[in-house]
Formats: sequence, C-alpha cells, structure tokens
Amino acid sequence: MFLASIFETFLGCCISSSNLSINGRAYRIVKLLGEGGFSFVYLAQDGSGNLYALKKIRCTLGTEEAEAAQKERGNLQDVINKHNLNKTHFPEDEMMRMFREICVAVKAMHTYKAKGGARAMYEPSQVITTEDENRQDEALLSRNPQDDSTGDQVALGKRGEMVPWAHRDIKPGNVLIADDGETPILMDFGSACPARIHISNRQEALSQQDIAAEQCTMPYRAPELFDVKTGITLDEKIDIWSLGCTLYAMAYGQSPFEVNLDQGGSVALAVLNNQYKFPAKEDYYSQDVKDIIQWMLTTDPVHRPNIHQVLQRIDDLSKEPVSLNTVVPLPI
Repeated sequence: MFLASIFETFLGCCISSSNLSINGRAYRIVKLLGEGGFSFVYLAQDGSGNLYALKKIRCTLGTEEAEAAQKERGNLQDVINKHNLNKTHFPEDEMMRMFREICVAVKAMHTYKAKGGARAMYEPSQVITTEDENRQDEALLSRNPQDDSTGDQVALGKRGEMVPWAHRDIKPGNVLIADDGETPILMDFGSACPARIHISNRQEALSQQDIAAEQCTMPYRAPELFDVKTGITLDEKIDIWSLGCTLYAMAYGQSPFEVNLDQGGSVALAVLNNQYKFPAKEDYYSQDVKDIIQWMLTTDPVHRPNIHQVLQRIDDLSKEPVSLNTVVPLPI
C-alpha cells in the first residue's frame, strides 16, 4: 500500500458517495478502515489502482477544529517532505527472526505432551536431549494423520504421548509485541482445539466448516476448512497455512488473499485455487523468503510442511550470508 494521508474538510459524519475528487484527482472509497471521536480513515483508490489512507475530520469551516485539522495536515506534509516516513524500514533478517519466534510458539502447541510430559516415558537415569525430543516429535508429526481414523478427535492420547493442538486463527492481529519491543507473543487461543479431528460423515464435515467460519479469519483460513471432505483427518497443518499468510502479511501488509476481498472477489475461491501473487513492484524481499511462503501455502496439507520443517528452513536461511545493509519498507 502506498503511504499517503489526505485531509479534507467535510460536513456531516460520513462520506456520502463512494467517489470523490480531491485537488483534481478522482478517488474511489473502498472501505472504512477505522474511526475516532472526530475523524474517519478510509481505504481509497485512485484511477491507477494505487491505494491510500484517506482521513476525514469532522469540523466546520472557520472553527478552531478546522484550524487544528489544517495544522495537522501541514505537520504531516512537513514530515513527508523530510522523507522521515518514507525511511521506515523492516530488515528482512529482523522480520524472519520475529517470524521464527512465532513458529516456536506454534511448535509448542503442535508438540504438546499429555499430562505427565515427555520425560515421564523414560527412566530417571536416562538423559533425553532436546535434539532427541525434536527427532521424536518430528517423527510423530510426519506420520500421516489420515491413518489416524479412530474416534472423533484423534489427538486424545495417553500420559506422556504427544497430543498436537492447533491454534486455528494465526494472523498478525493475534500477535502482540512484548514490552521489550522485540519479542512477538502469540495470543487469543479461543479457537484452539486438539489438532487431529477425523471427519466420519457429512454432518461432521459441515459442523467443522461452520466452526471454522465462526472462529478462523477468512483470509488466513486453510483451504481444507473451506470445503471439509468426508473421510479425512484435519490436523495441525491448518496452522502452517495461516503462518504462510502471516509471513506474507508481515512482508507486504496484508494476507495474499485479502486483495480479492478488496476487489470484490471471493476469498474462498482464491484460497481453494491457490490464487495469489507477489507484488510486481517494490518487492524488497529475497526469493528465499518467497519460497518459504509458497511452501507453507501448499494447498494439499499432506504435502504442506510441518512446523519442524518450517523452523529448519528458516534456520538454514539465517545461516546464509546476508547483507546487513538490506532494508525494506515497513508495511503501514
């Protein structure tokens, strides 16, 4: 999205038309982004398809409010003229560091052990390293969940057995930044549930679709939740798809499928057909990052990577030499 803020004085509390002209340029109002006590911010688009944030302030000409609005516009223009806003950057290596920490939180859910913990499976004299546990966890995660067809929720295991859980609504809006300004914190577990749910009949399939429609944000929802098939087992790879959408949004400011929503298209069809693309212009990210996104956005969950594989891919990428001077714009 191009960074711009256009201030205009109007009467009333909303824009009455979806089309308007400012300084001789025509704009179309796409949607309302947010509002405050005295102002509204809209997503606007010009004739060339460029997107802008358009701010409307409620005030009457000749009043103190109007003077304050004019002052705000002037202050913002001064900042833009000094290129301060245009130099807001998000280094690729910093973005991948933050994304990795989100993945670590997801791994904790995907490799959850039933009460008693993994170490309850071993004698006290045995020393189990983190690498040992990672190998065991990855072996279990790599097992085809379609083979687990006993019971409605396959995840219910014995003491010490891995019981994968899925978050089911991973998105940028569900990630907070800690007080240190650097540590991402995955939050909002209202949609979380045992990951592996076998679908025995059409009624169960429709039930899972309804739950997903209510709890899983559409532009970040995995394709298998849009059209749940009978005889399959839903699993934790739902989260991997959402992670792919989240990394795309961290890089480009929105889910890869959100553009279809802005243009009046069907998000569901775009997801099911894997229809998305990377920006043709101002794409500051490496092909390696885009490859990771595409990998996580594999339509068939059987071929989609698990969280261990994603973390390994990120670690491999971080070992490659990168330029410390590489900076990219921070999506606004």
